[in-house]
Amino acid sequence: MAGRSTHFAAPLLLAVVTGLIVYVSLYPFRFIPDGPALLDALRSLSWARAGRGDMFNNVLLYIPFGFCVALLIEPRWGRFTGIVVGTLLGAMLSLGLELLQASVAIRVSSLRDLSLNAIGSLLGAVLGTVFHALGSRVSPQGTSSSRSAFVAMSILVLWLIERLWPLLPDPGLRQLKRAVLPLLTPHIDWMSLAGFFVGWLVVTQVIFSLVRRQRAMDVLLIVIATVLVGRTFVAGSTLEVAEIAAIALLLPLLVPFSRLEDGTRSTIVAVLLGVWLAWGSVRMLLDGSAASAAGVPELREMLLRNVPPPPLLANKSFSYLSLGWLLTGAGIVPHVAAGMTVLFVLLLTMLQLGASSPAYGWVDLLIACLAGWIVARWIPRS
Repeated sequence: MAGRSTHFAAPLLLAVVTGLIVYVSLYPFRFIPDGPALLDALRSLSWARAGRGDMFNNVLLYIPFGFCVALLIEPRWGRFTGIVVGTLLGAMLSLGLELLQASVAIRVSSLRDLSLNAIGSLLGAVLGTVFHALGSRVSPQGTSSSRSAFVAMSILVLWLIERLWPLLPDPGLRQLKRAVLPLLTPHIDWMSLAGFFVGWLVVTQVIFSLVRRQRAMDVLLIVIATVLVGRTFVAGSTLEVAEIAAIALLLPLLVPFSRLEDGTRSTIVAVLLGVWLAWGSVRMLLDGSAASAAGVPELREMLLRNVPPPPLLANKSFSYLSLGWLLTGAGIVPHVAAGMTVLFVLLLTMLQLGASSPAYGWVDLLIACLAGWIVARWIPRS
């Protein structure tokens, strides 16, 4: 039997991945008031045809789930048990969500989706066993540097997910034409330009913290190329002129930026990120686009209207986790930085109270609390 050590990040990863699967599967959470009974939902399952994109995403979404289960199970009960449990739990989760989807108006329950999700869980569990076989594991407690690096890597992954969603490759000529079409009639929205500039500045600081300065520039250019090429060949995506302009503005600043002390860089980026987030909340009030609602909406409607789509969810997670991480890099105690992040998001949410289409809501507070917990729990004191 394998040793009893497990990857220190596996429990949190499993919780996050499971939450993401539930979120993506049931979004936009518009349940039919009188949904079908359990037996009727079971009978509604059929081998409905699915597009290539849906099939790809169904497999891809469950690979991290099986991977995380294997990280938890295999060290205690062996490789075969890890694969079996990872696959069965993935299939059970998928079955439960397929039955719930029968009560969501725009969702279609399918046995094909269930089988593809099970295949994804199996592949993920196998990858988890390979991970252990190669010896690439971290001790249960994890070193301070490994935990901090994991937080930084999570920020980078969230950025890539947001920029490359729906993560479905489409190398066809039609998608290529669609992607480059905005470049033929360039128009730069200055707010989008500022947002992309701050976002890529955060990514730059993340890479500087993960890679030695001699290689940091190369890694950053690789990440930039990955995003631009990815948006060219990801189904439904386009190249954005504002993002390309932001990258063009950022590149000349990299040399002087890299020569600053790490704490100084973190402080500058944290301030810029905070200003950008605050402006996003205040701007709607200033331009009048967030007119107050005529009356107090029902609780159910209030909860549903604040549910962001998956790409925006990844963007918000990126922003709040980055803010807490940057504040610790600026020299603030992790627990204090976590509290500052939560209070800051709470303030932004309060500014949106009464708005008919609020940019911040309960989901933001939930994400901020999770980000604050990660910062307080995993980032060591400077």
